[in-house]
Amino acid sequence: MTVSTPDSDVTVLITGANGFIGTHTAMHFERHGIRIVPVDVLPRSNDLALFTVKTPSHLFDIAEPGRLADLCRKEKVTQILHFAYPARKEATQVLDFLLQGTRNVLEVAREVSMRRVVFSSSGAIYGPLRKGDGSRIRETDAVGIFPTFLYRSAKMLGEWLGDFYAVHHGVSFVALRLSGVYGPGLWRDIGEHLKQGIIGRECRPFLGREPFDDPVYVEDVARSMRLACFAEKPASRAYNIASGRPYSNEDLSRAIRKALPDLAFEIGRDPDPVRHHRQRDMLDVNLAKNELGFVPEYDLESGIRATGEWLMSVRDKLGR
Repeated sequence: MTVSTPDSDVTVLITGANGFIGTHTAMHFERHGIRIVPVDVLPRSNDLALFTVKTPSHLFDIAEPGRLADLCRKEKVTQILHFAYPARKEATQVLDFLLQGTRNVLEVAREVSMRRVVFSSSGAIYGPLRKGDGSRIRETDAVGIFPTFLYRSAKMLGEWLGDFYAVHHGVSFVALRLSGVYGPGLWRDIGEHLKQGIIGRECRPFLGREPFDDPVYVEDVARSMRLACFAEKPASRAYNIASGRPYSNEDLSRAIRKALPDLAFEIGRDPDPVRHHRQRDMLDVNLAKNELGFVPEYDLESGIRATGEWLMSVRDKLGR
């Protein structure tokens, strides 16, 4: 698959731009000279504000009628990266937001004949899929539509809406199904646990799935977004984005000891009661490799090292 070089008239709007993935993606696009229009309902958290994003954010709710369309027309937006998602909680409001917010994104894409909408989906849509033959999960594998938790349901809803607009309105829509994303500035999971240890508190990091997980470093995710955004004609509607190799909590422990040899920590256990719904097999990333040119540049060790280096560099400024 050919990935085009962005033209000078390219402008990419990023919803959820002040969140974890949105912030790193905004920086990645700016480093590559791509004009962005960041949108979020909230400013960046104290930790994410330590990163440098040059372009100011527009603060409003994309679920509000009219605001998003007006901004896209004013800024002559050509592509949208759709990250926006409400607080992670098991409440039906997440479905309300995904329905209205994603509908607004797709409607404006239809109205102005936008070049591409890239939706930040999740490997969570596969639920507890175990294939049983040792093979990895492909994008075409059948998944149950029964609800397990609302985060999964919301991501499925986003993909269904995108597919509808692609089929009926010709919107160029691509979903990236992300495995567990980690890196500096994340308020939960590995990044948050390492931060707590660095500021002198209890540090009990863990991987999200057992016995193996395929977490992906946030910079690799940002790069996958750029590849999907500018691929000339994606041959598929959805792509898995993951590390491409299995890791255990023992691998995580070794990576932390190498990156942060003075850090006091022990591997913990996930307290999230819905996490068992995500005990799936590893994701197959070959489709993204073959059609988008995506190959992870960070393994677990280098991703933990990059996270640790950033945390140490801003240790005195980290939010408590």
